[in-house]
Amino acid sequence: MKYRIIELPAFQVIGMDYRGNAADDSIGQLWQRFLPREKEITQSTQDKSAYGVCTQLPGGEFHYIAGLPVDAGATVPEGMLNVEVPAQKYAVFTHIGPVTAIADSFQAIYSSLLTRHGLEPKKGIDLERYTERFLGPEDPASETDLYVPIY
Repeated sequence: MKYRIIELPAFQVIGMDYRGNAADDSIGQLWQRFLPREKEITQSTQDKSAYGVCTQLPGGEFHYIAGLPVDAGATVPEGMLNVEVPAQKYAVFTHIGPVTAIADSFQAIYSSLLTRHGLEPKKGIDLERYTERFLGPEDPASETDLYVPIY
């Protein structure tokens, strides 16, 4: 899997969240609840992507937000939250295929790809970035950029 290194400035995402271990299709269900409501968010004028924002929690659980980037001061619709993604250096890998295999790509990144490329992961926020290259959740040609914080 190819990668590139980038530094992102801090930015804000408004969306809906899930906390748990996602042993089932909880993340997919979250996106199904979020997508019909995305028009309630005034999206950033600079970034027209959608994001999955993921933070590890104690005990093996994680916090996942399905959302859109927003400009400072954007109104948070009822039932949603605003999260600030801090400025960070990332290794960005591109996952190609259905969203059901994204967890496998993250596993490969953390278990071998970072080490193979001499990169050290940093505790922080992982990102899934969905752009115009994302063709749908089941499409084998869909591309999703996976951002892993590094030192």
